[in-house]
Amino acid sequence: MQTANLLQRLVLPTSSTPEPQLYARTSGDVRMVDNGAVLEAGGTLSFDTTFGVFAAGRWRRVSHVNLLSVSVRASGEGVVEVVVVDGKKESVVATAQLPRGEGSPSSVTLSVPDLQTSTHGTYFVRVRAIDGEVCMTGGEWVTIDAPRHEVRMSLSITTFNRQEYVRKTVHNVLDLVRNSDALNGKVRVLVVDNAQNVTFDAAADATIDGTLTVLPNGNLGGAGGFARGLIELRKVGWATHVLFMDDDITLEPEAIVRTMSLFAYAKDARLCVHGAMLSEERPWLQFEAGSQYSWRSIYPLQALGREDDMRDRTVALQDAPEVPFDYTAWWYTAFPITITNENPLPVFVRGDDVAFGLMHTGKHSITLNGVIVWHADFGLKNNPSSLFYESRNLALVDTLVFDKHTWWNLAYRFSSFGFRNLFSMRYASTEYMLRGLNAYLAGPGEWMKIDHAALHDELRVCAEEKPAPLSAELAAITPRQPRHKALRAFGFLFAVVLVGGYIIPKPLRLKKYGVGPIDARAVGVATLRNRILYRHDRIADGYTVERDTKRFFKLLREVVKSIFAIATSYKRLKREYRAAYPMMVSNEAWEERFTSALKR
Repeated sequence: MQTANLLQRLVLPTSSTPEPQLYARTSGDVRMVDNGAVLEAGGTLSFDTTFGVFAAGRWRRVSHVNLLSVSVRASGEGVVEVVVVDGKKESVVATAQLPRGEGSPSSVTLSVPDLQTSTHGTYFVRVRAIDGEVCMTGGEWVTIDAPRHEVRMSLSITTFNRQEYVRKTVHNVLDLVRNSDALNGKVRVLVVDNAQNVTFDAAADATIDGTLTVLPNGNLGGAGGFARGLIELRKVGWATHVLFMDDDITLEPEAIVRTMSLFAYAKDARLCVHGAMLSEERPWLQFEAGSQYSWRSIYPLQALGREDDMRDRTVALQDAPEVPFDYTAWWYTAFPITITNENPLPVFVRGDDVAFGLMHTGKHSITLNGVIVWHADFGLKNNPSSLFYESRNLALVDTLVFDKHTWWNLAYRFSSFGFRNLFSMRYASTEYMLRGLNAYLAGPGEWMKIDHAALHDELRVCAEEKPAPLSAELAAITPRQPRHKALRAFGFLFAVVLVGGYIIPKPLRLKKYGVGPIDARAVGVATLRNRILYRHDRIADGYTVERDTKRFFKLLREVVKSIFAIATSYKRLKREYRAAYPMMVSNEAWEERFTSALKR
């Protein structure tokens, strides 16, 4: 008898599911129960959802899977169907009567046309109760094709005081592995604990057999944690693939199943899998499904799939072609351990995944439905210290990666972003940008001397421009939605002409707060006002800034001075950073950092 190899599961929503419509749709009398669903006569349960569909077109293009079928665990007075979607056309390609009888649902297997020779775009399963009750507990898409690659994957999770999140993630992964024949013995979890204080309630055998390993590490940021994990996994030699994962996400465990299956059947042995990120606040809203990087732009990080509503049936059913990525974020990025012998850059946070993706994983990466995580809104995490890292680290990334990147490109981005911060009264952001740029201008020699933990502690002291719960008075002010791009351009021009409003006499400025989105720069709004409230559009968090003429002109002089420094030193710095790069990412340099950080 040929073995049925698991590709992906039919996952039913539970009471803890963030957004049930991402998993299954119902019509008629259908109720979810523990570990299943019950359909009364006339009820329908279908998997025409973002997580539920089988993306036939993508599997055909990126994998060797050919002989495809779906096994559905259901019984009762009804039928199960496989529906194919080609563009706007839908048709049933397989159907089976469900077995009748009491007790646990039986498995019904339906085969579909050979995947590699078909042109079908998307499949989904539909269960219908015809004359009476139907019980369903799930199912699996499987193939009897033999895997092309042996896959042993280790998760590498870097954590720093995120015990609640990381414990839940690790528990869910270990529970999945223990209860899956397809994954048992093939998935391990490595937690690099930068705070050296995390503990787990995992079963004792999880640590004895190596399923779970915890490594105490000094606080070297995400870059240091992932570098520690990668170096350790290379030493152990067990893993064929690595999954980098943040500690502050909510994981859909099914993502592990599908990632492992893709690796086992991949046409490209260098295939990398990226998990899309959905909003924790609005769990149906996509934040990013891969990203492109435009080094000529003021805002180089350009997310794909931003603001997609993943409940939308059209989005779920479309056979979208693979979009080339430039890089993938480390909230969920899986790759062959042999894809590079290099380690992440020593940048602490912000940009470590950008550089690694641009240099190694990005061009081999794809997404797949159901491979997702949920994450808190990034607008609540951004603050002036974030801009220190972005200003410093992205300058380094551009210098190392792009041959055509010149001093002018760096000066243009820095000055444009700097002026936007100044004109929107975000003085602390401007100061931290300047400090980050100066750290880059100091060169690789000084960079290698940085005590990253001490620097980060120092940067976090800044109390300005940090989101926090608003007072009742400020919370009552209505959030402002982002303006049209043309209006924002006009507002910026208006601000330039009036020097950010600083040449307008104070009595002529508006007394009330101007309002800007928490993750934007309200340049046009700020020009005629003395105070700005930056607030979140869905929750009552934000901060205020006030006009400070003396601080503005002081920082304006420093921004101009920095532009000249870029122009006169960039060419030399590019040579120096490129020459220093092998040493910066070497095992030896990282091992020295690990030892020094643990001694503190």
